[in-house]
Amino acid sequence: MTGRINLLRKSAYLLIFFLWLGAFHASVILAYSELISLWYMPAGVSMAAFLVFGKRAFIPIFLAIWVESFNFSAFFAHGFDPTLLATSVLFSLAHSVPYGIGGLTTRHWLSHFVQKNIPTKIVGLLVIYAVSAALAAFCGLLVWELATENYTNILEDGWFAWWLGDLIGIMVLAPFLCLFLPKLSTYKVPWIDVFYDHDRGMRRSKKQFIGKLILAVLTIIGIFMLDRAVDHPGVAYFVFFVSIPQVWIVFTERTAYASTSLLVITALIAFGVGVFDVADQAITYQFALYITAATSYFAVAVPALVQQNSTLKELAMLDTLTQLPTRWLFKTLVEHVVKSSRPNQSHCIALYNIDNFSRINNDCGYSVGDQVLRESSKIMQNEMRDSEILCRCEHDNFVIFMPNLDLDSAIQRADELRHQLPVLQFDDLILPIRGSFGVVHVQFGESFEQTLERANRAMQNAKHQGRNKVVAIS
Repeated sequence: MTGRINLLRKSAYLLIFFLWLGAFHASVILAYSELISLWYMPAGVSMAAFLVFGKRAFIPIFLAIWVESFNFSAFFAHGFDPTLLATSVLFSLAHSVPYGIGGLTTRHWLSHFVQKNIPTKIVGLLVIYAVSAALAAFCGLLVWELATENYTNILEDGWFAWWLGDLIGIMVLAPFLCLFLPKLSTYKVPWIDVFYDHDRGMRRSKKQFIGKLILAVLTIIGIFMLDRAVDHPGVAYFVFFVSIPQVWIVFTERTAYASTSLLVITALIAFGVGVFDVADQAITYQFALYITAATSYFAVAVPALVQQNSTLKELAMLDTLTQLPTRWLFKTLVEHVVKSSRPNQSHCIALYNIDNFSRINNDCGYSVGDQVLRESSKIMQNEMRDSEILCRCEHDNFVIFMPNLDLDSAIQRADELRHQLPVLQFDDLILPIRGSFGVVHVQFGESFEQTLERANRAMQNAKHQGRNKVVAIS
């Protein structure tokens, strides 16, 4: 077992190492000028690695940066130079330490503040991302200024583009990689599940997702072509409209699809600036990338909140133990029927309580008590007529709505149901379930609570008369 864990750890190290190197060289493709890109992919890899693997990601990320920053050609041509080693180490620390702190802080934020709602978590994410990218940009430019004599005022002139490029790289790649890295490495990331809970209610049609993504891609290409054809700086601002199809995807598609579309859209914009030769408007496109990514983050909260509201609505309508309608839903339905009834229509309510239920809990345990409630309510539910409604009112009290029945007919119906209460068997334990019923007529102008209180008094009278009886009061 220990050998398998060590193998997984080594494979994770190699995965991060080569993924970072691949992202670094892929950034060259997205560059519209030498060493200048609208977003920096390695920053996203670093943040995602620390988010998923924690402090274990430091070594492979540090080594990957060291390999890229160490001048091997100068080393082989002139021999060992301590300056090359020191510079590469400083560059490695300038990148890995800020993102290590940011990734571990984000991990702590998402893991230990689970009670926070989705919008609050997203705000925290964006703040941590922005601070981490700013720290990495400052440290990286500081090392560059110390190690290079060819540039002056590089810190003052380059911090914004570096910071924003890193920040976009984090916001675009981190959610995408956090989805796939755990699957590739078998690492568990339980805190990320909250962002994918609402996927259960989303469609699984790839065709519709691809159609929306194609619409976004065509929009971007059209804007680039227009910007190249029309010599006006305001044309580039049309790229902000791409956030509309992206938000549409976030609202209507699964989180994995939303992350994929954000990656495709932002990569296309970053690549297109160089291809369509519109680098003079690069800062506008870069800012549009940030706005699109930030909007996508906040948009994720909408389907998540819809899912939470749906869950809360379900909890408000169905009792979690018996799956019967709750008291709130029962009251709503009864009041609706009563209000829409004609004056001569008669409705009744029967409230019943399971006899000696507290003794069942004390003698047999609460698990058996819960099973009694589940099984007896399931059997009683099967006995309901189409017009009748059974609800668990509270504890072991159940209420039955009997529409279009006068009091005598309701008493007879309640007695029929009383005889349907089952004899349950749990292993060697046999429990005959009995109930005391109180029946009342629903009076017009009386509140639901008042009707239920009268039914409770009738049920208590049945208890006092020896239990397992039906008692009615007018």
